[in-house]
Amino acid sequence: MSGQKHASKAGLTAQQVEALFDWEKAGCFDERMRAVLAYTDAMTRDIAVADEIYAELRKHFSERQTVELSMLIGAYNMLTRFLKALKVDPEP
Repeated sequence: MSGQKHASKAGLTAQQVEALFDWEKAGCFDERMRAVLAYTDAMTRDIAVADEIYAELRKHFSERQTVELSMLIGAYNMLTRFLKALKVDPEP
C-alpha cells in the first residue's frame, strides 16, 4: 500500500501504478515516461543500455538529469539486491 502512496506523491495515477508491470502495452504513459521506463528496465535487466533507448531518454532529459536518473536507478537496484541477499522484507 505504501508503494501506491509514494507513487501518488510522485504524480502517478492508480491506473499507471497498476500498468507498470506491463507498461509497454499500456496506453497511460506519455513518451517521456515511456523513455524513463525503458531506460530503467534496460539498466535493471540488461545492465547495458541500447543506444536507441539512451537516445530516446536524452530527447527528454539533459545530461545532468540523465546522470541523476542513472544514479537513482542504480541506487535502487543496489538496495533491492542488498535486501534480497539478506532476506529483508522492506514492507513486512
